[in-house]
Amino acid sequence: MGDPTLSPDEIRAAAAVHDELGPEYRDAVVESFLAKIDKQVAARIDAQLGAARPARDRAHDPALMEKRRSQLGAVAVGSVITAAASGAAVAWSDHYPGSSPAKALLFVWTVLAVAYVVYAWRVRRR
Repeated sequence: MGDPTLSPDEIRAAAAVHDELGPEYRDAVVESFLAKIDKQVAARIDAQLGAARPARDRAHDPALMEKRRSQLGAVAVGSVITAAASGAAVAWSDHYPGSSPAKALLFVWTVLAVAYVVYAWRVRRR
């Protein structure tokens, strides 16, 4: 497809023809000019949609979807483990004198944060 852009000379020529012709031809000149603009806009839209298609196709890649599902599953399991460990830490701190729930939670969350970082590092290396 050729270069669909309208040059300033083409715009001036259309305006001059519009002024020179009688009322019966002015509508035809305007319609022709608008048709050229419409083709230009359509070509730009097609180019933008063509550039956007590979990203959309990549989003539905089965391998990528499976990777996202496994990551979501890991986050869900990690959340359950965090909740269970937090509850156990608070219960443990209630039974032992000298310990506080805040210290127990801090310890458990630190251990879990290190585990998350190690897991994320291993997943990123793959």
